[in-house]
Amino acid sequence: MTPTNQVWIIARREFTERSKSRVFRGVLVGLSLLIIVGIFGVSLLVGRSDTTSLGVGGDSPTGLVDDIEAAAEAIGADVVVIEYPTVDSATQAVESGDVQAVLVDGHTIVSMSGPSGTVASIFSSAAHVAVRRQVASDLGFTEADVDSLLAPVQIDVVQLEPEEPEEPNQEARGVASFISALVLLTTIMMFGQFVAMGIVEEKQNRIVEVILSRAKASSLVIGKVLGIGALGLVQVGVLGLAAVIGLMLAPLPELDGLDIASVGLTAVFWLIFWFVLGYLLYSFMYATAGATISRQEDMQSVAFIPAVSIMPAYLIMVFSIESGPGPLVRIASFVPLWSPILMPFRINLGDAPLWEVAVAVLLVILSIAALVRVGSRVYRGAALRTGARVSLLDAWRSGGKTLVTK
Repeated sequence: MTPTNQVWIIARREFTERSKSRVFRGVLVGLSLLIIVGIFGVSLLVGRSDTTSLGVGGDSPTGLVDDIEAAAEAIGADVVVIEYPTVDSATQAVESGDVQAVLVDGHTIVSMSGPSGTVASIFSSAAHVAVRRQVASDLGFTEADVDSLLAPVQIDVVQLEPEEPEEPNQEARGVASFISALVLLTTIMMFGQFVAMGIVEEKQNRIVEVILSRAKASSLVIGKVLGIGALGLVQVGVLGLAAVIGLMLAPLPELDGLDIASVGLTAVFWLIFWFVLGYLLYSFMYATAGATISRQEDMQSVAFIPAVSIMPAYLIMVFSIESGPGPLVRIASFVPLWSPILMPFRINLGDAPLWEVAVAVLLVILSIAALVRVGSRVYRGAALRTGARVSLLDAWRSGGKTLVTK
């Protein structure tokens, strides 16, 4: 049997057996629902209305409500104006929190702890316009004359250094980048540990002795990584689809008019691409570490190193979400252990030139090739050694020798 056939048989066995697990199916459904519900929750927080409720009461000049709305629109504020028949009812509305402030009798602002600068500016501007309208009317001016006198002056703005236009879909890309990094982090660590657990399980049950009598150590390691990786790819695709559905259905006012589906599908593409590279990289690390132990109880001690290796990338990305990718993110994205998290983050934000992506991909592929050689040799040297944990150095030395099986 050729090594390729050995790898295929082992990979197919791993995929079939683990996909039947109720735990796997339950986690897949649960995470999908969690992502959709999470996006809806974030959208409700981000999309909360910034509308300010204001009121007028008492003896107010004619047209004061329209003047307040016009003054608010002039400075880009979103307000709702409520009319109250008496001063007492207007004051009670402020005390009960129904409105932030009220303008009483056209000249007095009532609020709980003083009006904000924006509210004071809106009320002041509206009051001046209302008073001038009343005076002009008392002097006998026609309605057309009053409108002409009170018409706002059109102000033109000349910007000597125009800002670069904001890239379309930036908001959506930011959301997609965060979701991609989170999914990559959890799935790479989850399925990497599955690889290590599978190796330990076979050592603990002595199945590895039977397998190694029929297959090469390298074929066993590669087949196990590819089989579990295919299953992980299915999970990433499902979770990515859940994220796209959440982005398309979530009520995000800031994303109105944006092609959320397009942004989401692009994010899913890079998510899958970098998951494959990241998974292969870390799975061979987990496989190498798992080969040195013989009990599931010792798993945490060896799973700690790969987990610690990937966490800095996630923390760098989290601290860079608001400010955007900077020099630190750019440099760190070329580190093979961190590229699967940081490079898709840069790509989705439009910050990664194609040549930088190509360099990062090349470095990761070279690292994977090196880990395949190291992992296979360590596995060959430690696979049949049970009991106490085997050091990497001892396993490496033993792996250089010819493996003899009965």
